[in-house]
Amino acid sequence: MRFNYTRSDAEQWAAFSGDYNPIHFDLQWARKIGSERLTVHGMRAMLDMKQALSESLRPASPDAHFFRFSARLRQPVRCELDYRLDVATTEHQASGRLLDECNDECCFSAKLIPSAAFDITDAPLVQRLERQEVEMLRRRFPGTPEAALLQWSFLDALLFQRIVSSTEILSAIKERLPTMQAQTLIDVFAQLSVVQTHHDVHFHASLFMPGALGCVESVLHYAILPPLIVGDGDSGLVVQIEVQCWTPQGPLLATAVTLKTASYTQR
Repeated sequence: MRFNYTRSDAEQWAAFSGDYNPIHFDLQWARKIGSERLTVHGMRAMLDMKQALSESLRPASPDAHFFRFSARLRQPVRCELDYRLDVATTEHQASGRLLDECNDECCFSAKLIPSAAFDITDAPLVQRLERQEVEMLRRRFPGTPEAALLQWSFLDALLFQRIVSSTEILSAIKERLPTMQAQTLIDVFAQLSVVQTHHDVHFHASLFMPGALGCVESVLHYAILPPLIVGDGDSGLVVQIEVQCWTPQGPLLATAVTLKTASYTQR
């Protein structure tokens, strides 16, 4: 499978997620950190990987109750360049690599495997989304026709959107960077180079099929766990964030994201 991402892909993803990191829209900013092209969001490019691996593994694992998707983002995916998605499937695993067609460099790799269940962690703040709001966001989702959109892929993206808008995560980052003036995570992105390095999703098998999010009958509960942050303004930060969601019937999906920043004091 071959892909060529454009600024339009970035704009559609940002409109859904709220992630207006200038590296996707401001060429001058991109050049300042060493890129001659804009980049598409890693989460947007990951949609195609999720779709391909799901279609490959689903027929081979009809009895699994949970699955786990793990991705490592190695290089930026740049706009207006050709990429090739290679997928390999065994009895219990689908794996993929997104390759730059010019040099065969791997931009990111991922695998999807059956997994054991996960437990919901106690969190200080539990939030909720009404079914009506979930369906409204689903209609705004970019990249995939609504009827073909995998439930787990959408729910993962929805929780990522919650991460981007989280005031708790912003506060935790500002504790490490006390001189930074920022009201949102997007303000952080505008001042500091931030890249995603890892993405891990643990989800119930009922979310494997495309279509409406039928598991949410009335309300979806979710919680963003306190982030783990190492580093400082001189060396840069590594920020690990996990968000979980569930219904009264049990756990649905947990997403873990790792972000890495450049030095703040040496920018």
